[in-house]
Amino acid sequence: MRLVINKLVVLLVFIFCFFNCGKPKEKSLNETPLNILWINGDDLGRELACYGNPDVKTPNMDRIAKEGVLYTNAFSTAPICSTSRSSLITGMYPTAVNSHDHRTSNMTELPKGIQPITKLFQKAGYFVTNCDSKDFNTEGKQDFNFIHEDLFDAFNWTERKEGQPFFAQVQIYNPHRLFVKDTINPVDPDKVTIPKCYPDHPIIRADWAAYIESVQECDRHVGRILDQLEKDGDLENTVIILFGDHGRPHLRDKQFLYEGGLQIPLIVRYPKHVKKGTTNDALISLIDVAATSLDIAGIDVPEYMHGKVFLGEDKETRDYIYGFRQRAGDAHEDMRSIRDNRYKLIWNRTADRPWMQLSSYKKLQYPAFALYKILHKRGELGEPYNQFMADTKPEIELYDIYEDPSEFNNLANDEKFKDIKSKLFTTLKTNLVDFEKNMIHEDNATIEKAKRGSYKYYVKSLKNEKPELSPEATDEEVLKDWEERLLKK
Repeated sequence: MRLVINKLVVLLVFIFCFFNCGKPKEKSLNETPLNILWINGDDLGRELACYGNPDVKTPNMDRIAKEGVLYTNAFSTAPICSTSRSSLITGMYPTAVNSHDHRTSNMTELPKGIQPITKLFQKAGYFVTNCDSKDFNTEGKQDFNFIHEDLFDAFNWTERKEGQPFFAQVQIYNPHRLFVKDTINPVDPDKVTIPKCYPDHPIIRADWAAYIESVQECDRHVGRILDQLEKDGDLENTVIILFGDHGRPHLRDKQFLYEGGLQIPLIVRYPKHVKKGTTNDALISLIDVAATSLDIAGIDVPEYMHGKVFLGEDKETRDYIYGFRQRAGDAHEDMRSIRDNRYKLIWNRTADRPWMQLSSYKKLQYPAFALYKILHKRGELGEPYNQFMADTKPEIELYDIYEDPSEFNNLANDEKFKDIKSKLFTTLKTNLVDFEKNMIHEDNATIEKAKRGSYKYYVKSLKNEKPELSPEATDEEVLKDWEERLLKK
């Protein structure tokens, strides 16, 4: 009898969840549904004036910060676009939705019961769009590592029915490489402040200045979006959430689990609900944006989601940030990280390969990729920068982010930090059992196919961008080309 009753309870719970998941919570009759807008900057780091960078002009993003909340401890789940975006749109860690390998040829459907949040918004009556910041009537970047279709209703939110709320995404290409030149507010390479994780070299300075100029171009696109909202009369009824899909596009950053690869800006403008011009130092993961957006809209957050609500009455806090890195192009890796408010642990599960293993994408577009190799060969890449040239990686890296924000002093073998290392590593391994339960490893044939595809991309792009260089060009020839491009006055 008890077994029958238990089965009946389970059936009733299933029926309730089936008919109520994705439905909006009850609202007051006088409450108008809020629009929700995501502004996603591709490879956008925290190099913004509102985050304290003195070298950049970002008046539009600064405006959102002045009218909302700026989060100082927000991080992506992965340091590369397709993995991060797959995680963002599901509110799940990328391995939990089998989306960890960058643009894999072995894409699968999402695990049973898991939906992109666009479907939940549509079910709740929202008009769901995704556009490019250059033209609001064209499709914006998606780049998800799972099989999908019909995730959006249209490109432009203005196509919705009268009175219908919208959930919109605007994708800004900048500051993704290739960088764009800013002729309005050019940045002087000799005057920029170089992050301490890079050597101070003319090539590094010129490349960094070009990045800053591209951030400024990104800001102009943000201005266009704000202008459109004001023109449509939607600004005060729209929650704006601005972020980068992962960290900045530089050598130790993008594609790596160091702070520069996972740190993102996160700024929320929530009219009448948050105190203007405030900052918040709580740990936030980018998957929390999905859960929070649903909650703002009054839609129940599915229990399967790893994301947490960081605004409003249902606000939750998190103790840890998790990072994931698998294959990216022809660079096959297996890395995981965990970070609390002070310490970061990286677990290199492919410790046998170098940080500087071949990445066709970086070989093509990162001048530091050739520069480091040549300086190291000459014995001119001193400590601590030459650490990145090691033939292998330590299995465990542990850093005190307060004392060592550049993550150069590995404390993993320091007895004084044994307990911290043990706690972080145990927590990471324990949670990975759940986070990786839907993970399917690429086989060797798929990895080799990805490597061949990356080489073809390199050859084709080289022909278009640098026709004077051959695919077999030496590091010296590649660096000379960069010097001519970046250092010519």
